[in-house]
Amino acid sequence: MQTLLAITVGGSCAPVVTAIRDYNPDFVVFIVSTGARGSRAMVDGKDKPCSTEDKTPLPNILEQTGLPAEKCTFIELEDPDTLHLCYQKIRHGLGEHSAGRTDWRKLADYTGGTKTMTAALIVVAIEMGWELSVVRGNRTDLLKVRDGTEMASLVNTWEVRARQQLEQAEILFNQSAYASAGQLVEGLMRAAPLSMELQREIQRFVTLSRGFDAWDRFDHARAAQILAPYQAEIVPQWKFLKILTGQSKGTGYEPVFDLIANAERRAVRGRYDDAVARLYRALEMLAQIRLAQREPSLNTSDLNPNLLPETLRPKYAGRERKIKLGLLEDYDLLAELDDPLGKVFSPERKKILATLEKRNASILAHGAQPCDEGIYREMHDETLRLLQSGLHALGVRLETVQFPQIKQGQLT
Repeated sequence: MQTLLAITVGGSCAPVVTAIRDYNPDFVVFIVSTGARGSRAMVDGKDKPCSTEDKTPLPNILEQTGLPAEKCTFIELEDPDTLHLCYQKIRHGLGEHSAGRTDWRKLADYTGGTKTMTAALIVVAIEMGWELSVVRGNRTDLLKVRDGTEMASLVNTWEVRARQQLEQAEILFNQSAYASAGQLVEGLMRAAPLSMELQREIQRFVTLSRGFDAWDRFDHARAAQILAPYQAEIVPQWKFLKILTGQSKGTGYEPVFDLIANAERRAVRGRYDDAVARLYRALEMLAQIRLAQREPSLNTSDLNPNLLPETLRPKYAGRERKIKLGLLEDYDLLAELDDPLGKVFSPERKKILATLEKRNASILAHGAQPCDEGIYREMHDETLRLLQSGLHALGVRLETVQFPQIKQGQLT
């Protein structure tokens, strides 16, 4: 495999010479400063611009390494102490010189040059996925490595990159993109060796992402199976999930709140049609659960008129097929049964109907228009208001449990 080496130059020629000799690159990009006291002369200048530790003059870097001029190029920095300018020029230059060398090994050595030059190269190299290198050796003091002891060596940048990806994945997690968050980091442990601490962090993050992704898709049993090892970190969510999976007893209305929380997460991502569809289903489910909880229990997907009071039976008489009730019919039946939830609904019927008509124009309902944030907000507020008033009338207390956020690895 051919090697492309980018290297900052400045201070001493020796580490640059060492890096070139040790890596034997096929092409070198010298990152140099310009001007009267710039480092460009160290690479190809005349009159022996380099020197030993005892100030003995030496030829330029090209002559010392035998690197042909046609196998190198330069990124020249007019202001080697301004970080954003160094970053921009190095980023552009390395992008340009690596464009036609996709299958080459790419190394970035940051031993020489100003602190700003080396900082800029490190940032660019990590962003572009280059290997990092530094020339090490025995030090005579804090400033200089002893001549003759230098050796080019690779720097472990994978953990830095891994943590950067983990931070990006946290952003996706907090945007409710759980599958994407997990996929972004799940390959990290297969790409390169990582510390045990980081491996544990990644394992935990991927598990949480997969678990909440399953829950977000209403696969509650799968979510409970995945999230069980971390139940102590997600106590409110875990208690709610146990009710949804039948492991604990609840009020029966938890699936309605689960739908509302799901709608809120869809809205966070700007998917208002999906959110409104879930709110509609929450409204419908609220009435269906209430009818099923009554005595006798009524199934709105297959209504048995004989279970209704005699005064209501004629309304459904003569129907040959299975009787299925829609959302408004569910609430109307509750009102006719003098049910507390029906009493709450009746005064709000016109207002809710107007909101539902906007939903019906959605492309996910009966129309062709996308829902916007305004329609979502209106339906969300109406749904939540009816739900809270209805459950209050029924003497039921329950609150929405939303998924946690992650900040610097901590769940909040």
